[in-house]
Amino acid sequence: MVERLPVSLVMATCDKREYLALTLESLLVQTYPGFEVVLCDDGTAGGVEDVVAPFRDRLDIRLVTQDNRGRAAARNTALARVDGELIVFIDDDRMAGPEFVAEHVAAALRGHDGTIGWKRRALTWWRPGLLPLGEQDLLRLVGRVGGAERLAEPIHLLAPGELAADPVAAFARTELGDEPDNYHAIVEAYGTGLVDFRFGWALATTANLSVRRAAVKEVGGFDESFTGWGLEDTDLSYRLHRAGVAFSVSTTAVNYHQVHPLAHPDPTVALRIMRAQLLRNLDHFCRRHQALDAYLFRRRWEHAMTLAEADRLLKLVEQQSDPLLRRELEALYAAR
Repeated sequence: MVERLPVSLVMATCDKREYLALTLESLLVQTYPGFEVVLCDDGTAGGVEDVVAPFRDRLDIRLVTQDNRGRAAARNTALARVDGELIVFIDDDRMAGPEFVAEHVAAALRGHDGTIGWKRRALTWWRPGLLPLGEQDLLRLVGRVGGAERLAEPIHLLAPGELAADPVAAFARTELGDEPDNYHAIVEAYGTGLVDFRFGWALATTANLSVRRAAVKEVGGFDESFTGWGLEDTDLSYRLHRAGVAFSVSTTAVNYHQVHPLAHPDPTVALRIMRAQLLRNLDHFCRRHQALDAYLFRRRWEHAMTLAEADRLLKLVEQQSDPLLRRELEALYAAR
């Protein structure tokens, strides 16, 4: 008999109705049965009940709604209603590969505290001038739709029901390759177990992550003082790390990030806004924790240090019996 775990998928959504529908459809073809989905709608215009309704007889799904309070608050609202022993975080725009839940469960049953799943990219809905796509993405799209002239109008690359009918074909038609935040160089250097790597927590985001519910409860869930884009999930992972959770990577627990419009109609402007919010949240993160590893993590986002360099420096500090070097570096990087 195959050992099983009660599993809760935790998801927050806001104004991504069409992407959410495909994410929910991907959950219909999971090879691991019996999981629940707890979805918090964080103020979507018009709500998402009509999106969720077609799935209620095929998924164990619990929808809770609230006024827009942000990502951290929405996930906390969902967490307060879960029944599962294993929490699997997934975003509302991430289509799950058929083995997604099963591979997270398998990792937990092998004794992994926190499992970082593998993230790929997918284009399910072409929207002219609104998507952050590079040259190679566009060339791949032209080949799939039969010519550049077709890009003048929106194109749905997946119709409702196609993903559930044939997930292999659906992902083959829409995937764009790996996401950069898989940290390929880190995984290659340290292995999927991230053995002796001090910054495994920095790779762990709620786009694709599983951890025991008891551990999330122990650290108090998400810090709702993070606002805008970025870091509320890394802050959770950091606190889990400080509480003793060890993170590893599963390259087989795969989901697919649907490329979507950003918060500003001009993708370049949107990315600048997101980066400004991220840097503000980084400062909040460092003020909250006041620790050398937190300061070194900020340097990574300021493009002043890679995570591998931060790992080497932190290990060097740990080897010193005299705490002077740590204090000096903490003062240096806190002030930057």
